[in-house]
Amino acid sequence: MALKRSKINITIPKDRLETLVDGIFAIAMTLLVLSIEIPSAEFHSTADFQIYIISLLPKILIYFISFILLAIFWMNHHVFFVIKRVNSAILWINIIWLMFIALVPFSTSLVSSFGQYEFSQIFFDLNIFTIGLLFYINWNYAVKRGYIAEKAIPYDKPIKKSNLFTPLIALAAIALSFINPYLSSTVFLFIPIIYIFYLKII
Repeated sequence: MALKRSKINITIPKDRLETLVDGIFAIAMTLLVLSIEIPSAEFHSTADFQIYIISLLPKILIYFISFILLAIFWMNHHVFFVIKRVNSAILWINIIWLMFIALVPFSTSLVSSFGQYEFSQIFFDLNIFTIGLLFYINWNYAVKRGYIAEKAIPYDKPIKKSNLFTPLIALAAIALSFINPYLSSTVFLFIPIIYIFYLKII
């Protein structure tokens, strides 16, 4: 008599994934500031120092944008409070997502040092696009598998729409990078504005 092979559905404790997420975000957000370099040479006058500080403004801007984006991505991850359980597929989606989160300090430094080149901007834009796309995939998968709590089901469509904001804005930034690389990253300033506005209407 042949034994029937039962399908095992392995679930992973959510708190382990949430702890990993918090740790990766804490490190990535801290490393962002390293894109702003302190000069080793001495300044001969206050005017020279002021000129240098002014020259740092583009780097400070991209640092500010990247930090705010990571903060929003971290806040968006609170969606896990309404995901009941995590299987291996969701775990791997989030691990790959975190891989691109950890890449943000590098792509930020790339824009900070070589912002005049469109490829550095495109690299940063693609980094943010992938983060947004993976988060969209993560939520859709959890919904299709019935992993979200019943209280969150009525908010499924608004959440899906909000998860599309980041990849769509990233695509707009990629298009703008071919026109003016310096303005490409500033498009992402719309994300916190839309995020705050959207929280008030859902």
